[in-house]
Amino acid sequence: MKNEEIKQLSIEEIKGAIASNEAKLQKLRFAHAVSPLENPMQIKGTRKDIARLTTELHARTISSVTERVKSGSITRFNAREFLSKENNNQPTPLNLSKIKRLISQFEK
Repeated sequence: MKNEEIKQLSIEEIKGAIASNEAKLQKLRFAHAVSPLENPMQIKGTRKDIARLTTELHARTISSVTERVKSGSITRFNAREFLSKENNNQPTPLNLSKIKRLISQFEK
């Protein structure tokens, strides 16, 4: 998958693509362990696809949290509350240190 194709996908489609690529990678590894694959570079390509998809998913999470920090709905004082309530609704959950780092960038 190309990066342009990945950017056009929705969050649910990205999650589905990650799941299918992980299943494909597992099948390729098992097949390669039993008998060598004709093209073992398929394993490397699938790993890279998973990495591209995961990177895009994380970038979307960071951008949505950044927008909330800019709008003022997430501050230093309610960051823990955000973690306990709304963080699980994000595409990829963030930890408190990453959220505090984002807040500190926009407090100055």
